[in-house]
Amino acid sequence: MILSRVNSQLSVASKAKVFDQKHQSERAMFEYKLSVEAKENGTFEANRIWLGLTSPYIAKETVVWCPKQGLKKVEMHQPHLNESGSLAISAKQGRADLSSQNTEYKQKSKTLNFSKRPCTLLSIPFEIVHHWDELSAGNVLYFDYTVLKVQAHTGVKLTMRDESEFKVVSVTPEKWFWRLLFGSTEYYFEGDAPKLTKIVGLLEPRDRNLRGKYVEYLGRAIFDRTVDFSMIKESNHV
Repeated sequence: MILSRVNSQLSVASKAKVFDQKHQSERAMFEYKLSVEAKENGTFEANRIWLGLTSPYIAKETVVWCPKQGLKKVEMHQPHLNESGSLAISAKQGRADLSSQNTEYKQKSKTLNFSKRPCTLLSIPFEIVHHWDELSAGNVLYFDYTVLKVQAHTGVKLTMRDESEFKVVSVTPEKWFWRLLFGSTEYYFEGDAPKLTKIVGLLEPRDRNLRGKYVEYLGRAIFDRTVDFSMIKESNHV
């Protein structure tokens, strides 16, 4: 992990190798760079860039998150599939814009109404650290997990457990069908510190098969250095 302070803005960065557990091969399928930055206005921004053997990259995701209001903005771009989208959230409503094969590569807008605090795979670590004490006390937390590629959301629950030297937070779909299909995605933190070491379960980005159907990846992302989210706990806004 690299920790830096630029213009009074605190940031961390790390890389992770990603393995596909559907394959017998131990070959890494992807690598991604993850960076987290604390902004002067009290929000936090995370960027994740997926890398492969081709350029410029496989996919790029960006989220903007605020401790008080939660997820504020989501952006994604997957150049090899010619897909791009964004989600702007205000209160319990979001505007999702998408251009993909599903929309015939024309921008389609859709309004999403959330009954719970929205999240994505990339913003979930923010929520975990923000609610660290509640999860450590054994409380179950519920969120609306958003999927920009299909302009939809579904309920998930977060629970924490101890496993060897790790604190493990499981993100589990509430609907049985999604549980059967994807199981739980688990975030591993180093001891009692909010330092993310690996993620096991559902991974982005998605690919498409020859029939045009989405292919999801289930596997593990292992960081070469832990990603320290202490800045969130230490923020005056938390």
